[in-house]
Amino acid sequence: MTALSFLDFLRTRLLKPLPGYEGQRLMAPFAKTIYELPTDIDTYKQSAVLALLVEKHQNVSKAASELELVFTVRSSELRNHSGQISFPGGRSEEGETVRETALRETCEEISVSKTQIEILGELSSLYVPVSKSMIYPVLGYFTSAEFSPRPNASEVEEIFTVPLHALLDPNNMDKKPWVVLGREVMVPFWNVHSTPLWGATAMMVAEVLHLYEEFAGLQQ
Repeated sequence: MTALSFLDFLRTRLLKPLPGYEGQRLMAPFAKTIYELPTDIDTYKQSAVLALLVEKHQNVSKAASELELVFTVRSSELRNHSGQISFPGGRSEEGETVRETALRETCEEISVSKTQIEILGELSSLYVPVSKSMIYPVLGYFTSAEFSPRPNASEVEEIFTVPLHALLDPNNMDKKPWVVLGREVMVPFWNVHSTPLWGATAMMVAEVLHLYEEFAGLQQ
């Protein structure tokens, strides 16, 4: 399977109904009911993030390329979710579409040009009860051969990438009891960085992997 063929799959698959919670639940710390939309959803903050795929070449052969997801570690100076792993993104401005927000925030946070990013489509939105926000994930592909991001120090402490195969490896997954929203729950996370990858970002990643496994099943 080449990276290119999975990208082709995504370009058409994201136009169809999405997996939603079925794809996200692998990394959900709570039962499905906590992610159901509240009646006053219009009062909640709206944000968009970009799950950006980059292509890393293992050698000179295009066939040996592999897709990796781009993550940031949020600045410890930020008020919300400081020091956590996230996708680039942030609050929507008035009149912005979800895609415009995701692109603007990504370019601001990791210093890449939006002309280097192809929008593949949108993933399932996710209500985050901890921050009382609605997050709209957009899936993109970095089209340039050279990925040389620079962190915006006021928002981002680190930028790193993780290969899809590492996220698919069950040896890189774990669960631990954490206190969240005042109660102890078993939280699933990925051990792919010194900071655990969990929560809303992990649930969005899980949907990407769900789509990858759907794609892989079609290749058999």
